[in-house]
Amino acid sequence: MIDRKRYRETFSHLRASPETRRRILDMEMKQNRRRPRLAPLALAAALVAVLAVTAMAAFSGTLKDWFAREWANRTGGEISEEQALVIDSLTEKVGESRTVGDVTVTVDSITVGSDTLWALVDVEGLDFAANARYTFGKMNVEVLSDPSEGAYGGASYSLGSIGLTESGAVRMLLEYDGIFSTANQLNAGGYTLELRLSDLTLHRSPGERDEVIYEGQWDFSIPLTESMLPTIAIDSAVVAIGAGAEEAEGTETASGVTFTLWDIRVTATGLSFYTAYSDDEAVERVQMAALSYLEVSVILSDGTEVSANSSGGSRTEDGGWYCTSQWPAPLNVEDIAALRIGETEIPIN
Repeated sequence: MIDRKRYRETFSHLRASPETRRRILDMEMKQNRRRPRLAPLALAAALVAVLAVTAMAAFSGTLKDWFAREWANRTGGEISEEQALVIDSLTEKVGESRTVGDVTVTVDSITVGSDTLWALVDVEGLDFAANARYTFGKMNVEVLSDPSEGAYGGASYSLGSIGLTESGAVRMLLEYDGIFSTANQLNAGGYTLELRLSDLTLHRSPGERDEVIYEGQWDFSIPLTESMLPTIAIDSAVVAIGAGAEEAEGTETASGVTFTLWDIRVTATGLSFYTAYSDDEAVERVQMAALSYLEVSVILSDGTEVSANSSGGSRTEDGGWYCTSQWPAPLNVEDIAALRIGETEIPIN
């Protein structure tokens, strides 16, 4: 029998869309029951690595181009002039390179939000194939000093190729999502992105072993500069969450579970809120299932509805939860007409 408690613990740190979570859960149920179990955090790291090299498509543009493409994929439309200005305000050129032997790795540019960041990373020096997928066999990505300040929290990241540049370098996209129950923001300044990338790797098809094509280690320390990030604050709201979520251990489905959320904050790059759990263990299991399938979206003034790209949560010291979600691209908060959290629409006045 599948260990759903292990998955609930894992999802408290793993940031993936509800659709991806369901696919992962379905895949696990089909696996041989004798397969060795991974510890929750190790499993989360493994899933992040898989997502990093399977979710990319051919691409060789700038970060703004990437966001425009993601926006078009989600909405069928183009980013507005105001939205493009927001992206520009959060993006800066880095241009730092490290060379080991024949291979040079360059952090081209970075976009920093409240608890998420994106970076373009170029790798050159070898003869790369346009239809191949590349990543690094070992990587460590962290932000210092710790925005969580030692409190409950976590972070996930992915790094994989999205195409070739005109010069033939592999262009990779780094996505980092943090869960900071302290509500600290990466764009506040004073933080540093630390990257340690080791062993350039060719990603094979499922079932085949990846191949290390160049050994080495490339380290970066990139200061995160301060930027303006307007915030919409909502004191509290009561929302219904969990339609269709399946709960384990003989309890009912989580459909119709209600939560009181407080300190809801919406920025150009995502949303965050706090919530509490019941002291009743059975009720808490149902609530946990609901948050595991949390669906969040933003509704713009032109009627466009955009679902969050990822969501995650972390326990707080009082036993409640701090939850965050990220938009697929930075947006103009002045365009937001409402939020949809679970089954509840919250108007923005």
